[in-house]
Amino acid sequence: MEYTYTELITCLLLYGFLGWLLEVVVVVVKDRVFSNRGFFDLPICPKYGIMAVLLMVSLPTLAGHIILQYILALVVVSVTDSLADDLTRRTWRRKLTRRKQSAPSSVDWRRLLLFMAKALAAMLVVLLLHPFLYTFLSLLPVRLLRIVDVVILGILAADLAGVLYAVSKSRDEAALAHAEEVQQREQSAVQGKLGAVLCNAIWKRLARAYPEAEEPHWQEEGGGAFARGVCLDKLFWVFILCAFLGDLIETVFCRFSAGYWMSRSSVLYGAFSVVWGFGAVVLTMVLHPLADREDRYVFLGGAFIGGAYEYLCSVFTEYVFGTVFWDYSDMPFNIGGRTNLLFCIFWGLLAVVWIKNLYPVLSGWIERLPALYAKVATWAVVVLMIADALLTGAVMVRYVERTADLPAESVLETFIDDNYSDEFVEERWPNMKLT
Repeated sequence: MEYTYTELITCLLLYGFLGWLLEVVVVVVKDRVFSNRGFFDLPICPKYGIMAVLLMVSLPTLAGHIILQYILALVVVSVTDSLADDLTRRTWRRKLTRRKQSAPSSVDWRRLLLFMAKALAAMLVVLLLHPFLYTFLSLLPVRLLRIVDVVILGILAADLAGVLYAVSKSRDEAALAHAEEVQQREQSAVQGKLGAVLCNAIWKRLARAYPEAEEPHWQEEGGGAFARGVCLDKLFWVFILCAFLGDLIETVFCRFSAGYWMSRSSVLYGAFSVVWGFGAVVLTMVLHPLADREDRYVFLGGAFIGGAYEYLCSVFTEYVFGTVFWDYSDMPFNIGGRTNLLFCIFWGLLAVVWIKNLYPVLSGWIERLPALYAKVATWAVVVLMIADALLTGAVMVRYVERTADLPAESVLETFIDDNYSDEFVEERWPNMKLT
């Protein structure tokens, strides 16, 4: 089933709302109280929308393989849920839920069973319920869907700005008092101001939704040092360094296996493999809590997560750009040519080495960087990488359009045609194939 970008965005918002509704119902049944447990004040939980979209485009590629579909759903649901909860906690600077600490050698069976149930429910929704919802959406005018999407996304952006304002406002004042005292002081000092009302309402909503939340730890990852803990600054440099090392490893491997030098970069400028970079970030965020556990837990997590990640990357590039960058169809135990058992084992071994040995060393090096200069360098490289990624995407899209003999219709497309010919693109990504 092919989806337009409008349909994907609409489904993301729709399933985000349905996921929020499900959480509200669960809380009402469990605690007999209504509470908005979403990150946003609006009735939308984006993590459910992201889960649904990923499964919508990936599960049909495994049609007829119900076990593989369930494994993929389990990985997508557990990783997305864990990453969303982790990002939410880091934004609010507090632990929203208190989990029972288990021994390093034990398994949190309750959490595992919860993820398994969520994965089964998500798979059934996508395979059984989604076709009916999609049929209903296809009956609505495309213009109407686009208007609704733009309006909701605009409101979400404003909602996000309000949430971040409340967090930053309390963080600025929290050096002298806890969050509740800050709210009281703000309310008495600037009574009636929109900012104070907004900040107070958001914190009250959070307190009602998560009454078991711990007090905020504002200096948890600060203290004057750069990128202390698993924070966004550190994850960005993990992405950059691993993307570079991944490109280097693949280039050397191809030199000895194929007998000639081959470009393995994912972007136009710089030797960076985005797949390796994001893979390192995902493994770090999801498997870092397992660092004190036995190697087999890290290995199994890395094998399943790495295999699913590689599979989804292949689906993404084929779906968005109409291109395939790797094909393992000629290898035994491959899954749709997108990944295979051998590489899943490699992902597991790599996860053990990364979590147990390499990441702690790299993390220490990053934290020793001068805070001010490192922060400036981080933002500078972020801007450059975003520009590089956007230009890369535009060049790929235009390359596919040129193969269909579509003329340039904008100044940007003309610029790309003049500066990035088919020969340049094919030399930059020699393994890329059009679908």
